[in-house]
Amino acid sequence: MRQRVSAVRRIRQQRRQVTALTRLLESDRAWFDRNPQSMVRFRPERPGDFGLLRLQGEQPPVYVPAALDPTAPQAWVAVVEVMRAIGSLRWRIRTVPMRSRRLQAEMAEVFAIAVCRDVLALLEAQPLNQRLSA
Repeated sequence: MRQRVSAVRRIRQQRRQVTALTRLLESDRAWFDRNPQSMVRFRPERPGDFGLLRLQGEQPPVYVPAALDPTAPQAWVAVVEVMRAIGSLRWRIRTVPMRSRRLQAEMAEVFAIAVCRDVLALLEAQPLNQRLSA
């Protein structure tokens, strides 16, 4: 009986996380639609950003540019739009607060380059036949 109650609680928690994440995805999509020239959106972290990852025992990706304080709380999210030309692929990355528009503009390119390097590293680590079939 306890296992069933635990399973039901886990399922309800996952549903709440999916609902919260869906709202965040819609919000980010709308922001990118209103800001087509932007490749990176910086915003405070909200409940649901990484809840599903944490439920699976995973930690969200973190990136703090060298120019910023690495000891600052990682309470913000950088949403990086990786593939605008052929659809959309956005990565959410925890980071330190960047409240000023000037700092966000300066760091947007840094984040875009860092994400592109990670994507290239992932592609290089995967055998060519797997990349072509995916």
